[in-house]
Amino acid sequence: MIYYTDFYIPSIKKTFLIAKNEKGVCSLSFDNNEKRFAASLSKYLNDDVKKSSSELKNEVKQVQEYFAGKRKEFDMKVFLKGSSFMTKAWVALSKVKYGETISYSELAEKAGNKKAFRAAASSCAKNPVPIIIPCHRVIAKNGSLGGFGGGIDLKKKMLRLEKII
Repeated sequence: MIYYTDFYIPSIKKTFLIAKNEKGVCSLSFDNNEKRFAASLSKYLNDDVKKSSSELKNEVKQVQEYFAGKRKEFDMKVFLKGSSFMTKAWVALSKVKYGETISYSELAEKAGNKKAFRAAASSCAKNPVPIIIPCHRVIAKNGSLGGFGGGIDLKKKMLRLEKII
């Protein structure tokens, strides 16, 4: 069973959807379309999906604390499903500390293929649990911000929150 819920972050005026199964948090979405979210979860993990805010209280609280500037690390299990390289990139990303950044080429190297910076960028774009696995901390080698699934404005807000920019 996959449980999901929605929650709102007033400081950024954004609603998120978050989901977990018995192995951990498996999705965090910037898109507030519950039907699409539930359908994609069911397809992605081939399991039943049920809305339940009580199942995700701790995870929601941690994300809220992050945006309130009260949390620098997440303490929750995460379940990742992707290609071998993507999984390696996501694990490497999870080690980038609050207030630090890494370039796409550095991420590629940490994931085991220093030439695969485009694949590293693609892994960031396909990160199923952004914020928790901090793809917002990845920037271009020249210092430009690059992209972000939640939009560049949200990426800037998160980098400002972490005092990176």
